[in-house]
Amino acid sequence: MMSKNKVFFIGLVVLVSACNKNVEPKARAGNTGNVLNEEWDIPFAQVKDGGVGKDGIRSIDAPVVVEGDAATFLKDEELVLGIKYGNTAIAYPHKILDYHEIVNHGIEDFSYSISYCPLTGTGILFNRNIDSKLTTFGVSGLLFNSNLILYDRETDSNWPQMMLKSVNGVQRGKKNEFHQLIETTWATWKKWYPDSKVMSVSQDVGRNYDRYPYGNYKTNDDYLLYSVPAKLKNIPNKERILGIRNNGVVAYSRFNAFAEETGFRTRSVGGDDIYVFGSIIDNYMFAFKAKTLDGVKVEIDEVLLGTASGALFRDTEGNVWSIFGEATEGEKKGQKLQIPENYIGYAFAWAAFYAESFVVE
Repeated sequence: MMSKNKVFFIGLVVLVSACNKNVEPKARAGNTGNVLNEEWDIPFAQVKDGGVGKDGIRSIDAPVVVEGDAATFLKDEELVLGIKYGNTAIAYPHKILDYHEIVNHGIEDFSYSISYCPLTGTGILFNRNIDSKLTTFGVSGLLFNSNLILYDRETDSNWPQMMLKSVNGVQRGKKNEFHQLIETTWATWKKWYPDSKVMSVSQDVGRNYDRYPYGNYKTNDDYLLYSVPAKLKNIPNKERILGIRNNGVVAYSRFNAFAEETGFRTRSVGGDDIYVFGSIIDNYMFAFKAKTLDGVKVEIDEVLLGTASGALFRDTEGNVWSIFGEATEGEKKGQKLQIPENYIGYAFAWAAFYAESFVVE
């Protein structure tokens, strides 16, 4: 049986190898020729080899999902990425994603990949249906600005996670539409969705998911894999912030802006009013545009988080909107809010990708 020390070493190998080598990527089987500068939409010299190779970090392609009551391995304060589609809610624990980074899954007719990059602290959903073909995503072994580069197994194209688009290969230039994920604690998520299911650890018996595989990386602001082109002033590198990207403009919100248990702020980003919801106590931040898909303005009357399962706010016309931006009660029932790209990540990561686009907080 593999010792705990060996398990810990395997978890660290991507971090240690990349720090020691700092090498450029080599041609891969099925992707030879994609190493030429002109075939990438990002600076090729900044695409780094993470040291583990393609699929060296194994994605979860057949996740085991259990009822929330059976998730005894998950502590209330531990972070999860939550999704709700139809009547099904599922939470994906950070501590499993720290080791696997990608989960290929689906609910009903929606096939998706949950991706989480431990080095940038970013969790983002990718649609697995591309050009009417169903694919899965894997870990390429490559990094850009210390951020995970996914590859799709249908065409072997490369997709930097935080860019949500392919920058190399057959799919080069194609966007992957943003879908809302909610990052919060297991306690908060199950308060909102008490019937939620959870991705379980049972598919990998023997691995100690309670051991964080990257040492003091979360708390050491000076510990980065590679230098980054810019940093946010007066914000620690590893502070978790909510980045919001809309019409080419990027803004951010910090947890210290939400001193109360529930609340929201209105921000102007890229010409649109954005509602940012957050709580220090319940450990969440996420955002919606203040209008429906057909462009109708929605004004908040009362924030409902914590008072009803899955309810986010009641608008001034009496409609109730859910955490995933759908009207569940009232005349607008079934309508949806517009969603800007928004997700929590380390401050240095948002600055590395979008420093020139930031608006002043």
